[in-house]
Amino acid sequence: MANPANPANQQQASRTAHDLLVRRLPGSRKGSVRAHLQRAELIAETIWLRWQLGPYQWQVKHLRWYLVEKTDHLTPGTRYRHWLTVRLLVLALQTEEHWLSQLDGPWVRPTGELGKLKTGRPIKRPT
Repeated sequence: MANPANPANQQQASRTAHDLLVRRLPGSRKGSVRAHLQRAELIAETIWLRWQLGPYQWQVKHLRWYLVEKTDHLTPGTRYRHWLTVRLLVLALQTEEHWLSQLDGPWVRPTGELGKLKTGRPIKRPT
């Protein structure tokens, strides 16, 4: 039986990331929730291929590497959507809150602009 904390291959890592979010994201499975789940699986597979680590073993450097290296060819809007999925994974993993500040970059806005974020509504945390 597979151990979700230490996946043996990229499919198990992908499944673990999917399972982390699937029960926590509210809403229909037809739109944005499905897109988040697909991106979470892609993120997990990509990190597993590079470091052979599953979501429960990730550190900030792994997620930052993904955002810097693997999304650099994407449009700012697409990078932003990957950032939103990474943020949901961080919150679902219940890691330390300072991870989000360490993952700051041009992907935190759909326009790709850098600068201080305005205060707005609080982050919608996965339940």
